[in-house]
Amino acid sequence: MSSTIKVRFLIDSEKQRVVFAEAGSDFVDVLFSFLTLPLGRIVRLLNKQSCLGSLDSIYNSVERLDIKHLKTEACQDMLLNPRSVAAEQCEGLKIKGIHEQKPRTLYTCSRDGCLIRSTCYYTYSSKCLCHRCGKLMDKCSEWLKKTSEKGGIFVDYKDNFMITDDLRVIPTSLLKGLSIFKEMQIKEGSMLEERVMDFGTKEALNLLGKSLVSKNALTLVCFPDAPVQENAGFSLPIKEEIIVNEAEKEINLKLVLNKENNNILYAEVGEDFVNLLFSFLTFPLGSVLRLFSDNISLGGCVKNLHSSADKMGLDCFKSDICRNMLLNPKLPTFYGYNKNQILHLEEIPSKKLTASKGCLKCYFDNGYKSCASAPCQHGIEKAEAIEWNPKSAKTMSDADDAFVVGSKKYMISDNLQVSPLSIISAIGSGVNLSVSEMVGKEVSIDNGKARSLLGAMLISKTVLTDIFSSKPTRKRKSL
Repeated sequence: MSSTIKVRFLIDSEKQRVVFAEAGSDFVDVLFSFLTLPLGRIVRLLNKQSCLGSLDSIYNSVERLDIKHLKTEACQDMLLNPRSVAAEQCEGLKIKGIHEQKPRTLYTCSRDGCLIRSTCYYTYSSKCLCHRCGKLMDKCSEWLKKTSEKGGIFVDYKDNFMITDDLRVIPTSLLKGLSIFKEMQIKEGSMLEERVMDFGTKEALNLLGKSLVSKNALTLVCFPDAPVQENAGFSLPIKEEIIVNEAEKEINLKLVLNKENNNILYAEVGEDFVNLLFSFLTFPLGSVLRLFSDNISLGGCVKNLHSSADKMGLDCFKSDICRNMLLNPKLPTFYGYNKNQILHLEEIPSKKLTASKGCLKCYFDNGYKSCASAPCQHGIEKAEAIEWNPKSAKTMSDADDAFVVGSKKYMISDNLQVSPLSIISAIGSGVNLSVSEMVGKEVSIDNGKARSLLGAMLISKTVLTDIFSSKPTRKRKSL
């Protein structure tokens, strides 16, 4: 059952705004854990209303896409509900329901013929088929036992923190508090009052959503009717210079444009572009923010969480590993799409699980305990379980890092809706143009354009036009 955390707010009731909040490590751990969430899970948590540019369109496209277009059924599950490498650490968060509920749960085949072997396979996906018998890997277990650790999850549990309205996290300090008063032009403490609020799952998800679209996230949680502070405007990072890897290859696209205004109607693409686009759903928020540094500003204030973790001293964190997990979270094993070395994010290595004596069947039959002696009654000295690639349909040798099947063509709308290529569907989509107004254009994507694509996806609903149109780069207001 999810617990709640009491958070103290200093508020200006007359102006309906939060000056700052004070909280311990348990609340700051929840805030920082937002950085470890994959983009696809954020969309899922916010009921496909993340308001992050065209991200929801990509998510909806995966949801609608027929399974026959994906390498395996598990691929859809990987994209719609991607795992976080910090999920095991986040089991200890006081507020539940944001991260995976059972991150240590894994699946093996339950058939005796597949378990009585020296080498077996496990997976974290409930949709994988056993490559030996072709049946669902439906033996659910918790092989990796939870280790009990005292203290916080990411930050030192002994510290208290101030959290500003725009989610800057600062170790509690009188001087910093006075600095915030000056910043907000507060001259009299008598105009302020304290409010204590219980934060549970509902409130935490509300704060996550507000942090993506508003600069005054805490105020909107305390005062839901307060006006949203918008950005004055920001540019898409299209002209960013990127050092090209020699192994990098380009992805080609065919565009259909309105020649009158250069708006892009559709792109005709192959599986490489779709795999790249879908892989964005697996990217952890912290890694996305690191990729752009100061070159992009989301409409909200979640970036301040990332910069706070970067600026805070190492003594505020449990370890350097915990801090790096926030600033540059990696991908789970097999979740990356690294073809052509475009936007390559590092994956964690897979783990081999070992039943010290005997086979896996005996291990399960003995209540997750090894046999007293080896070999077991089935003649197996020692068994190990290797993590199975959910993208693999039959054998490990047929696996690659793609989510969708090859040799297929797709069409992508300006706001990144993906569907199988169909002229009839394109004509029936409501594009009210004559054929004479449409022109074709071929373009390609390299590392720099891929980064621009990711950035535009988070802030724009006309992504293809913003990236590939010959129009001058426009200033955009936050969405």
